[in-house]
Amino acid sequence: MSDPRRPTLASRLALAACALVAVGAPGTAAATGDDGGADAAGSNAAEASASGASERETTPPAAPAAAMPAIGPRADWNVDTAWLSYVESDDRVAVAKSIGTLTRATENGSLGITLVHDTMSGASPTGAVRSDDPAVTYTGASGGDAAEAGKGSGGDGTMGQFEDTRLQAALQREQDLRRSLTLGYGAVVSQESDYDSFGANVGVEKESADRMTTFDAGIALTRDTIYRSGGEDTPEPLAETGEARRFEKGERRTVETRFGVSRVLNRRTLAQLSTTIAMSDGYHSDPYKVISAVDATGRVVSNLHESRPDSRLRTSVQGQLVHRLADAAHTLRLDYRFYRDDWGVTSNTATVRFRYALSPTRYLEPHVRLYRQSAADFHVASLDVDDRFRPILPDSGVASADYRLDGMRSVTV
Repeated sequence: MSDPRRPTLASRLALAACALVAVGAPGTAAATGDDGGADAAGSNAAEASASGASERETTPPAAPAAAMPAIGPRADWNVDTAWLSYVESDDRVAVAKSIGTLTRATENGSLGITLVHDTMSGASPTGAVRSDDPAVTYTGASGGDAAEAGKGSGGDGTMGQFEDTRLQAALQREQDLRRSLTLGYGAVVSQESDYDSFGANVGVEKESADRMTTFDAGIALTRDTIYRSGGEDTPEPLAETGEARRFEKGERRTVETRFGVSRVLNRRTLAQLSTTIAMSDGYHSDPYKVISAVDATGRVVSNLHESRPDSRLRTSVQGQLVHRLADAAHTLRLDYRFYRDDWGVTSNTATVRFRYALSPTRYLEPHVRLYRQSAADFHVASLDVDDRFRPILPDSGVASADYRLDGMRSVTV
């Protein structure tokens, strides 16, 4: 589910903006849990362009039972809107996102409709090693002429320009089967110039007899179609960019499950633990990313399209502790998430938030987020060449120079 040209900026901003809409609602952890291949779902938009091995997910929540905001007894529509702007220095990446959410109470639950529109533009690393050799061609994000499009930013082929618009619509239904049992189900569709996604989810949430413990479980299914805009194709893996054959659109199927439990420890403390398992098969490569083949002097001989495995198993465990200070309205929240997949990527994310109440309706919430990620097994900065200057391809048939699959550390304040 990777956005071919850029890190998971769209998904990160969607999560951040949805947090504005559903702030305070329990159970809002989504099955976007790839957060991305590595990075935790819900990480800051300011860290989006640097956050590791994530791949875009439009999967709806796997356990959405409690995600709807509270609505009054009347069956009127409740409207929430959010607008988000994200800009990096030198206009490298710019995103404008608008979200509208309609919710309505029903006789036995609630109904929600979410519409998302965002525009994205800027430049993203292609994975190529810097070269001034005009004979070396590059892949363009537009799917057009490789030599021209790939050198659209800086003239050295290391950055690829992109410009896109995304539309997404989601429908979610929450239904109270019994006083302590809630069923949630929904669907989502998302489309842009080189990526189509269709997903459905179903989940249940059950409270214990004393209403101190809540269990939730859910499953989400997603089918994605990935291709290069313009040509609506995918390139031949590990083939030179100027000579690669064009293949049909890539298809990927994902099944994601979530299991969680929340427990009220005392009047001021709430704990939550959840685990997510996701399995995907199909096209996982990024049709816009390339990998350079260099000689002993570091000179670029050629550029090849990357190749990734055709399946991925991702698991994550996340814990959260929320504590309200005694005799005060201030709240401390601690989060930790461990992630690993069969590509060799592991990550640890720790977040501390402190909500300082200024008044019943105003507050400040400073936070610190620490993130560490290991590199994928097949991540390499470049490929070597033999004595005839031909690229030496890996025996596994997979290799990528995408920086999102590299090891990294980050601190967000």
